[in-house]
Amino acid sequence: MSNQTTDNHGTPAHGATRRQVLRAGAAATAALAMPAIVRAQPKVLYVNSQGGSWEAAARKNLFDPFTRKTGIEIKSAPGASFAKLALQARTGVYEFDIQTVGAPNVVQAMKQNLLEPINYGIFGRDTVPAGQILDHGVGNHAYSTNICFNTTRYAPGSIKTWQDFWNVGKFPGPRSLGRELSQTIVFALLADGVPRDKLYPIDLDRAFRSLDKIKQSTRVWWTTGPQIRELLGDGEVNMASVWHAHGVALRKTGAPVEIVWNEFTMDRTYWIVSRGTPRAEFAWEFLKFALEPKNNAGFCVDGAYGPLNPAAFKYVTPEQARNMPTNPAYASGAIEFDARGMGDLMTQAERRFQRWLQQ
Repeated sequence: MSNQTTDNHGTPAHGATRRQVLRAGAAATAALAMPAIVRAQPKVLYVNSQGGSWEAAARKNLFDPFTRKTGIEIKSAPGASFAKLALQARTGVYEFDIQTVGAPNVVQAMKQNLLEPINYGIFGRDTVPAGQILDHGVGNHAYSTNICFNTTRYAPGSIKTWQDFWNVGKFPGPRSLGRELSQTIVFALLADGVPRDKLYPIDLDRAFRSLDKIKQSTRVWWTTGPQIRELLGDGEVNMASVWHAHGVALRKTGAPVEIVWNEFTMDRTYWIVSRGTPRAEFAWEFLKFALEPKNNAGFCVDGAYGPLNPAAFKYVTPEQARNMPTNPAYASGAIEFDARGMGDLMTQAERRFQRWLQQ
């Protein structure tokens, strides 16, 4: 039997013309010169990362396990913003495929057609409860903003409401509040006696009148979580509005602080997929994996968040649930942040607030 090879047309390979050989060599050289993504189409997904504990929790519980299961590599993409989300949809050049955002950003992005619709063929309608879906966003976790106070300055359990926080006569001393109005406006209305079920639509003038009453006692208008920890931990302020994870972190260091699980605002955070990304199928595969109750619970425990899927609490201990704003035991004290209720008001209101701070 002959071991002579033939080409696709039955012509002996060694009989190829010089032109054919040159053409084949040129094609091989061109293939080697192509970018790797064109040659191999690697299985990779770019997920916006917030760094710190978020990145560590996501890498441990979501990114690496997903890669082991699917072969799809997860690469972190820092520095996402709403402007970048819009730019990606317009240019087709993607720094990230997926990110987590608050409800107001989901609503805003939907209005501007910047998000992929949920691919229920991959994600599955039974992946999460219907209440976790907001337009094209899928709820992942929640964080809260709570009153946190120094128990060496005020008796434990003595401060329970935002009216107490505003009561500088009964509870004198420096305070700290968030420098973004969206972090503070609900508290100002509660302090002025607005019932919880009457917060929306927002009475902006009433909110500012309330803020006038606390302005002189507010030593610092904080902008970051670590800043809050430092202010309370060092005793620069006696009480503050605090993202709950930073209050928990303070307690773990032994700082004499109490977190108030009453009249706290709870912000839901949603996964979104950037419209037009060529990796949309990978994105929905990842989100289905990320929202499996056990995976979601692990992420929330390590990141100090509250899972939105009640099924995740099967994988959370009572002690871990103590630090979670979605703990069913805290439901009566939680106030859901109403993104639609804020609506377009917040753009003009935020400008007014920043001017007010300078007065």
